[in-house]
Amino acid sequence: MSAVAGSLTSRRTFLPTRALWARLVRLRELQLLLAMAVVVAVSAVLHPDFVSSSNVSFMLADSSVTATLAIGQTLVILGKGIDLSVAPILGIAAIVVGFPAQNHGLPLAVALVIVMGVGIVLGVGNGILVSWARIPPIITTLATLSVYGGLQFIIANGQEVVNIPNFYDTFGNSDLVPGVPWALLAAVGLALVVWLFLRQTNLGRSIYAVGNDADAAHRSGIPVQRIIFLTYVLCGFLAGIAGLIYLCHTGSADSTTGTDSNVELTSIAATLIGGTTLTGGRGGVIGSVLGAIFLSIALTAMVFARIPPIWEPAGVGGLILLAMVTDRHSGNLGSGGPRRVGRRH
Repeated sequence: MSAVAGSLTSRRTFLPTRALWARLVRLRELQLLLAMAVVVAVSAVLHPDFVSSSNVSFMLADSSVTATLAIGQTLVILGKGIDLSVAPILGIAAIVVGFPAQNHGLPLAVALVIVMGVGIVLGVGNGILVSWARIPPIITTLATLSVYGGLQFIIANGQEVVNIPNFYDTFGNSDLVPGVPWALLAAVGLALVVWLFLRQTNLGRSIYAVGNDADAAHRSGIPVQRIIFLTYVLCGFLAGIAGLIYLCHTGSADSTTGTDSNVELTSIAATLIGGTTLTGGRGGVIGSVLGAIFLSIALTAMVFARIPPIWEPAGVGGLILLAMVTDRHSGNLGSGGPRRVGRRH
């Protein structure tokens, strides 16, 4: 009897452990960390300078713009939407504060307030068209991609920002410690705030509910259109902040900033690679930030491997397809928030 009891106890202990390991393997965040470790290890063996503190700092700082955009993109996609207009929002924010910074030394704190306001206003435009005018998100934001892009050309007026104050450059390119840039810490801080918002507030949980089933969310008392509107406002808000980070990191801005490098597609790629699904209601911002970092590492590895830049879009596309296949075959578990949402009274 004691032997049988011991065997049963052993099996009860083993089965949960095996289930736990299976769950861990399916976590997109863990998959990305392992993929990053492999890319870094292989690149470091072939090119030792790949892991120099200066290159690590560059890769992480470079990922901060994509990470900030991806946080906002995650909110929209969780609600079963998409935002293609983040590129010109970023560009408008960068040039609106870039010229006063270049010509008058605009304080960084004031610039932050301005870019947040710019992002909110443009995000409100998207939110109204999607949530109240009921125009499909991809059509709406494809249109505002062009409209906001035209506005960016008008504001820039053929000029460009090329000489920002030193304190902008310090934030965009200096490190807290070697290899840990301030710009990425800012993006990580934003991700933690949004992660708490999604997990600990009714509004955050409502975004997941709307993405899972908008009709069911409406029947449970959730103001679906307001939630969708909120996601676009927040996405615009974060795109504005990304514009300031971009300005600080690159030291330049002009009429094509953002759109010339297709940051809207890169941000969507980081979000999907991070485990957020286009069908809505599943995923999270931690995976999106890791997706942005992974993209930066992978693209830099391609440069070290002397792969022509023309192949970079193909590499990003391949990573997106790989992420989708992984989702389909492994039932990916991301850092999604709670699914239960209380009725609003």
